[in-house]
Formats: sequence, C-alpha cells, structure tokens
Amino acid sequence: MTPQELETVLQELDAWILEHQPEALKRFERFSGSSSVHVLHAHIGKNNNVFVDSVRTQFPSPDDFIARWIQGLSAQLSKLRAAGKKGYNGRPLSEEMVLMCLQDDLLGSYTMNFLKRNFYRNFRERIRAKPNDDLWSLWFGAGNLVWGVVIAPARRNGEWTNDKSQMRREAYNYWTVGHILATGLIDPTSKEPVRFGNLDDFCVFYRSVLKRVSNSLYEQGICDRYVDYLLRSGNPAEEPFLIPELRYLGKEKRHEYRLDFTVLNGHTSQFIGFEFSPASTHINITGAKAKTQVAINEELANAWEKEMAKRTAYFEKFGIQTITFTDRDLKNLDQCFEQIARQLRDRHQVVGTVASALESLMATHAMSCVTKSVCPES
Repeated sequence: MTPQELETVLQELDAWILEHQPEALKRFERFSGSSSVHVLHAHIGKNNNVFVDSVRTQFPSPDDFIARWIQGLSAQLSKLRAAGKKGYNGRPLSEEMVLMCLQDDLLGSYTMNFLKRNFYRNFRERIRAKPNDDLWSLWFGAGNLVWGVVIAPARRNGEWTNDKSQMRREAYNYWTVGHILATGLIDPTSKEPVRFGNLDDFCVFYRSVLKRVSNSLYEQGICDRYVDYLLRSGNPAEEPFLIPELRYLGKEKRHEYRLDFTVLNGHTSQFIGFEFSPASTHINITGAKAKTQVAINEELANAWEKEMAKRTAYFEKFGIQTITFTDRDLKNLDQCFEQIARQLRDRHQVVGTVASALESLMATHAMSCVTKSVCPES
C-alpha cells in the first residue's frame, strides 16, 4: 500500500466515524451511562494488548487483526465469567460493554471501523515481522568466508551495523530473496555490500560460491535444489533465503556452532534449522576397536550432549528449532529438500474471518442487548 493509498483509507474511515458518532454515542449511553466519545473509544481501544499481542504479532490484513481481536475478547470474557467477575456500580464489565457494542448494528460497524483505523494508523507496525535483536544481523559461512544478512545495513566507524530508524521503513520482507536483492550480502572486510543485479545473478552466486564452500555432497545437492526452486517460483523475491552455515557467534572466527541450513520465514515468524546426519559426522568415535564399550558409551554421551547443547543454544538465542536428516533420510535427498521447501513455502494463515469470529463470540457469550442484534459488516 502506497502512502497516498494509506492516507485515503484513513480519511475515509475518519469521515465515517465522525458522521456516525452522534448516534453511536446515544446507543452507547443506554448501557454504559456515558455519552463521552473518550469513554467509548477507551473501552474499544484499550484492549489491543489484552485481546491480541499487537506488539509481537504480525497481521497480514485488518481482517486478521480484527478476527484475532474478537477471539481475544471471547477468551477474556470466558476467563472473567469463570472467575465470577462483576461490573462496578451496576454497570457491565468493560469487556461486556464491548460485546454489547458488537451486538448493536451501528455500534458494531463503529467498532469495526475504529479497529480498522487503528490497524491502518499503525500499518507498517501491524504487517511487519517483529524480530528480536539477535536476528537484526546474521552471519553465515565457514572459516574466513563469512557473509552477513543485515535488515537495514549501515557502515559506521568502520563496522557494519543496523540503521534502526530505517528498519521498519524497508519495503521488503525480512530474510527473503527480495531482502538480499535490496541490501546485498555484507562482506565484513569490505566497505561495500556484495550486490546482485537480479535473481539470476543471485542464483549464480548461490550455486557457484555458497554451494562450493561446503565439502558435503548432501549440502551441495540441497543448494542445487534450492536454486532450482527459486527459478521455478512465481514470486522469488518473497521466498525466504535458505541460509547455509548460520554461525552462532556471528562473524567471530572461533565460533561454537554452525547450522547446516536455516530458514527464517518472516511471513510466519517460524525459524527452522536443518542438520545433516549427526550420527555419522557429528558423533563419530575414532579408534573404536581399541576402546572399551564403557569408553565408547561415554564418548557417545558427550558427543550427544554437545549436539543437544547446540540445539538449545540456537533456540534460546534465535528461536530456531532444529530438524535432523539422518543417514537413512539422506538416501532420498529430494524428500529432504521437500521438507525444507515446506518451510520455504509456508505463509501466514489467517485465523478466520471477522464474520466467523463474531459468530463464535455471539454463540459463546450470548446476552441480551438494548438494541437490534446483528453481525456488523467487516
């Protein structure tokens, strides 16, 4: 949505709310005792971080935001009623007054448009993925061949960092191919990013450089399949970047861990790492014939503890969960890549329509209302 389109939508919503406000306040006063626009707006607007987690949740559309908000209202009403909570001085609870608003034809539409206006007033914040600080700058690669993916790269005092003021202004979705095409990859030793003129240039780099860094034929095969996947995609710019060798300690040469491949899906905020055959490569006992079974078991236990520590570290720092491909899995590399591709293809799923959320709310929390009860249009 362009700034001009956004401004038009907000002007239309402002006009509708002002036109219908006098009648909406009359109806609101019947069950609230107040005709104040500030009180009405407070009851609707104060719950954005109660009914939904508007700070951390990414909403693809106003309908998704409103549907989640209504579901949150329903859950809060259930909690309050189960606890026997009552209103004050004979007045309904705030949540019950919001329910009454939604049961009224005009107040229901007023509430919907108020929430839409809230969504569009905070448009970029609502639709934007919201990564934690550790994901603002990511470094990947083996040995000295290190590259960075930075959300809004800026070079200051000889070091690459994030321009925090620019992060939310960027049009691309984080950690996608479009992100890489817009910012390039960061070479920590260079004053300029490694840039790509188009998708073909990026694919050549991925296949001829990133693929060749690995000595694993399995990992090289996944790189080839990823490039083919991008070239077949109907919208490659929106495809997540399949990150090879994500480094736990960033660009530090002596690092603890690397993940073979990682998908940071900014569309869904699902972060998945993929490890290849730890039984044969990560937990390999040398000189086993000369060792006792006790010694072998101890080495296996230590190796497995190290592998589990790695997974825990990535999860705690980045929120990345790990899927492992064993030797048996790797006999069919196409199936392995299909598991990766499912994570690449995944997109945000809307929890339901506004109409279905309203229907569920009314069925669960039916109560008498002072005016006509209908589902307002979304």
